[in-house]
Amino acid sequence: MWVLKDQGQHFEHRADSDEAAGGLRVDAGEPCLDEQSFSNDGASVTLNFPSSHDGRGFSFARRVRRERGEGFRIIATGNLIPDQARMAFQCGFSEIHLSDALVERHGEGAWRQATTVAPDALYTKSGKSASIWDARHQHRVSIKSLTSSEAYDELLQSANAVLLDVRTSAEWQFVGRPSFERSVGIQWQTFPYGSQNPNFVAEVADASLTQETPIFLICRSGVRSLAAAEALKEAGYKDLTNVSEGFEGAKNAAGRRGMLNGWKAAQLPWNQD
Repeated sequence: MWVLKDQGQHFEHRADSDEAAGGLRVDAGEPCLDEQSFSNDGASVTLNFPSSHDGRGFSFARRVRRERGEGFRIIATGNLIPDQARMAFQCGFSEIHLSDALVERHGEGAWRQATTVAPDALYTKSGKSASIWDARHQHRVSIKSLTSSEAYDELLQSANAVLLDVRTSAEWQFVGRPSFERSVGIQWQTFPYGSQNPNFVAEVADASLTQETPIFLICRSGVRSLAAAEALKEAGYKDLTNVSEGFEGAKNAAGRRGMLNGWKAAQLPWNQD
C-alpha cells in the first residue's frame, strides 16, 4: 500500500495494508455521509471512491473537516487518479491510501509529480473558496468543488459567472432546473440513450462562454458535472467550479433524492419547464 500524507509532501510505501481499516469506513458514493453516525470519540473516517468519476467524496470531506476540525483524520481510498490528489487535500483529506496496483497503473512518477504541492491551509473553515496554491502552481488549472449553497453565494457575488446545467433535457422538464439569471443548459449526455454529447465543448463555446468565463457546472449529484468540467479544462477553460452536491443530491435511506443535500434540499431558487 502507498500513502500520500502531510498535504502531499510525503509519498511512501508501507508493507501493511490494514491501516486504512480503522474508524468509520464509508462508500464515497452511496449512502450519503449525512446518514452515518459519528461517535464522539471517533478519530477517523475512511471515504472509499468506487470511481474516479464520482466526486461526492470531496464534498463529504469538506463538510466533515469543517465539522470535526483539524485533528480529525480523513482518509481517501479507492479508484482515484493522480490529478485528483490536489483536490483531495484541498477538500480536507489527511491521507490518500493507494493500492500497489493503482500506483503501478498510473506510474509512481505521476503520483510523485501530483504531490509536489505543499501550500498552507488547503481548506477553509468558512467553506468559501480561497487562493490555496503556492506560486509554483498558480498557472495550473484546478477544478474547484463547492456545495450548492456555497456555489449560489459565489454566483450572486460574481458579475459574469455562469451556471452551466449539464443534465438532460428530460431532467430540465420533469425534475426542474435552477432559477438563476445567468444560467445555460447544455447536455453532457444525450437523452434518452445516455451517450456522451460529442458537441458539448462546441456548444459551450456557441453559448458565448469563453475560456475566461467563470463557469459553475451542475448535474444531478455532481458526477456528470465533474466529467464535463474535466472536458472543459482539457479544452482550455480556466475558471471551473463543480457543484459537488448537484441539483438533487444524494439518495436518502428510502432511495429518494432532493431530501438530504443539493440545490433543491438547500431551498435555492428553482423552477420547472
